[in-house]
Amino acid sequence: MLRHDAMQPEPSSKGRDFNWPWLGILGVAALVIGLHWNNFNAPLIRDEGEYAYAARLLIQGVAPYDHAFIQKPPMVIYTYALSGLCFPTIFWGPRLLAMMFVALATGLLGYAARLEFGKGIALPAMFLMTPLVLMPGLDQFTANTEMFMLLPMLALIAVYARSRGDERLSRYWMAAGFLAVTTLLYKYTALPVVGFVFLFWSVELWRGTRKMDSIWRGWLWALLGAMAAGGLELGYFLAHDGGAHLWECTVAFNRYYAATNNFNLSYLWTRLETLWQAWWILFLVPLAIFLRPTSRLGFWGGLLASALLATNASGYAQYYVVAMPFWALLAAVGMRGLAGRLSGYVRWAEGVITIVVMLLVLQPDAPWLLCSPGRFTTAKMDGFPFAGSLMAAQRVAQLSSSDDFVLVAGSEPQILCYAGRFSPTRFITAYAMMIPTPVARKYQDEAIHDLLSRPPKLVVFTTVPNSWLRQAATPADFSDFLGNLLRQDYVLVGGHLPGGGSGRWAEPLSSNEMGGADLWLYQRRAAK
Repeated sequence: MLRHDAMQPEPSSKGRDFNWPWLGILGVAALVIGLHWNNFNAPLIRDEGEYAYAARLLIQGVAPYDHAFIQKPPMVIYTYALSGLCFPTIFWGPRLLAMMFVALATGLLGYAARLEFGKGIALPAMFLMTPLVLMPGLDQFTANTEMFMLLPMLALIAVYARSRGDERLSRYWMAAGFLAVTTLLYKYTALPVVGFVFLFWSVELWRGTRKMDSIWRGWLWALLGAMAAGGLELGYFLAHDGGAHLWECTVAFNRYYAATNNFNLSYLWTRLETLWQAWWILFLVPLAIFLRPTSRLGFWGGLLASALLATNASGYAQYYVVAMPFWALLAAVGMRGLAGRLSGYVRWAEGVITIVVMLLVLQPDAPWLLCSPGRFTTAKMDGFPFAGSLMAAQRVAQLSSSDDFVLVAGSEPQILCYAGRFSPTRFITAYAMMIPTPVARKYQDEAIHDLLSRPPKLVVFTTVPNSWLRQAATPADFSDFLGNLLRQDYVLVGGHLPGGGSGRWAEPLSSNEMGGADLWLYQRRAAK
């Protein structure tokens, strides 16, 4: 029988642990509201528009990967579909759902922390995780994949923590297999974290029993759980086309994407520098763990290292969200170790240290906490056509019917979501066509064929470079074709001029205004 060898709490003292756990949980909830009150209904960004569009296809019984080139596995599509069913009239419904997912994940971190280190660690870890997952300066307030992935990932870890010391392992391994596949079907990059949990668990089981039969049984139950999750979550796509389009979008193309210059060690170093500048205290506090070492340091330190490996040294901040729960927990353990050194003042030391650390962690967020929603949107979305997308979508809805195809030329699929329209091509973002890969020209040819077969009534053209990601080696076939098509068959209707908050819609758009517009709207000329 395995024994739970986690560090146990010191002798009971009312001042040592939080006296009012429910008050602490209410404090975490208040912190969540404080961090989101001015951004939960900000305009959608590209990723959110992409997932919402695919979810809309799914709700209508259309296979998403056939008609939307989505690079993420299907769980995020299912989750956005759930949001569409629960909040059908508000475009920011996924943000509310993401907050719920993160809240549950935070609770699971607290649960695992209590099992592993005692109840005095749970609330500090939960308090720290709440701002950490948003990154410094509330950089990640959107409903991105990682926000949803945290829930099954931390549920997997909580199942493992709960299983320690319990001989009824079959139920835990089966649940772990199910949760592992669910985590990976949010994002494959979670594999290092998932793999580490099972590897550590297996080694621990071997050390406790010295029986390979126990390990094989555990892995068999995990396999059964994984098969159940795979059947439920992939069954629709496997039945539809054997998973061919899903594989093409989420595996085959992502192999090319991972080899691009969006991933290299210089980005990892830059991100760590940014985190140090914002949260230097969190680099120092975990070192206090060594003042009171615990055998569980290897597991949680390994999780943090695995999570950093899962970032693939990306240049995108959301990739680092996966590491934040483990960093938060190690910092909480370090705070307890530091408080333990103040043996004569332990009754209040933990609370004071927690408050000081939280204030330092929240310092980069302070400028954003009291600004108006409009100011938040303007500052955070400057240089992106997200605010103007709402105005463009409103005009698109007025000039077209639900049966008309609308092309968003660039990578702003949120316009299609706002307007309730469908694209004539599955390339609702331009990245798959524009990032130089062996399939870029093939995808451009496919998009050209789509536009010739299903001419869109309207074309929204994005002028900002970050919507296209053109590079020196990008084929010019699609750009040349689209330019000729717009000149010959379409007329410029109007455009969005950024500035002054949300900007303004100009119609008609003068030649002097064209250069300053971030969105142009074209309408197809009537047939002669």
